[in-house]
Amino acid sequence: MNRAINVGGRFLGQGCPVFLVAEIGGNHGGDPALAGRMVRAAREAGAGAVKFQAYCTADFISSQSPYYEELATEELPFEQLGDLVAQAQKLGLAAGLTVFDREGLALAREAGADFIKISSGDLTNTDLLRLAAEAGRPLFVSTGAAEEAEVARALALLAPARDQLVLLQCASLYPAPPEAANLAVMVNWLAAGLAAGYSDHTLGLEVAEMAITLGAVALEKHFTLNRGLPGGDNRISAQPEDLRQLARWAELSRQALGEAVKAPHPLESPIRPVIRRAVVAAGHLPAGHRLAPADLALRRPPPTAGPLLGPDDLAGLASRVLTTSLTPGEAVTWAAVSGGPAGGADG
Repeated sequence: MNRAINVGGRFLGQGCPVFLVAEIGGNHGGDPALAGRMVRAAREAGAGAVKFQAYCTADFISSQSPYYEELATEELPFEQLGDLVAQAQKLGLAAGLTVFDREGLALAREAGADFIKISSGDLTNTDLLRLAAEAGRPLFVSTGAAEEAEVARALALLAPARDQLVLLQCASLYPAPPEAANLAVMVNWLAAGLAAGYSDHTLGLEVAEMAITLGAVALEKHFTLNRGLPGGDNRISAQPEDLRQLARWAELSRQALGEAVKAPHPLESPIRPVIRRAVVAAGHLPAGHRLAPADLALRRPPPTAGPLLGPDDLAGLASRVLTTSLTPGEAVTWAAVSGGPAGGADG
């Protein structure tokens, strides 16, 4: 990708700090007060964003589905979701909503959500993708259980939002085993210039940390106050200390990755003259001695005042006359020979 995506004042993209999303989802169990506590805990743990799900159960899932009652219990009225978006933003977090229909998109717009998300289950929902592409705000798209051709088709439909699109590798399993993560897909998307990240459903932090290290521009992790809470995805979610560890890992990875320019780190400056080979005297050399190749050796030098001479300087020292005596292993400097670096040998 050529430009960073501004998500609630945080810039997201390659070279930017990873965008850490605490996916609260339905872990609040339909309790807006608990949801608010989760928002505050996510902020304290170092998340950059929180996300909720905006749906009307009856319009989203068949009443005959075994998941209907659970989802109905976890449903929050749109007004309360708008309040939670405002709470998060007041705390300095970006706030996002997973939307499932036109009404959810309208809520995201009216509530001022910083980003919207399309769930893996709606990757093939053509109408929703077209509407989301025109929503005019950053768009996260999960790809769990998807085939490559389905992702390509979705990307084509989302072309109007390409500059604000974040594609998330995901395994639609709860929990997902590490072997289902397939982080190489995310790596390939990044190499192709896409803003790509990872939506993690694995237990523990190892796979999420790997995704961050491999360059995920965004990392989404389900979040709860306590994995013992009923319902939702609490049992597979990160608790506050887990999220703190992810935030620490993200910062460590950013520092360790550095910039794609090979140059000495400032802390290395003192060590360069210590570890690089320098020209030293191979034996006792008196003042007035005309240097021959056998008089000189390349060694890691002792502490020396003045610039050291390296391998490329050997040829220029031939036949120079010493102006001072040297002991075995003592560094040879231009100050110790006649003529200096630009001069010729004395005749």
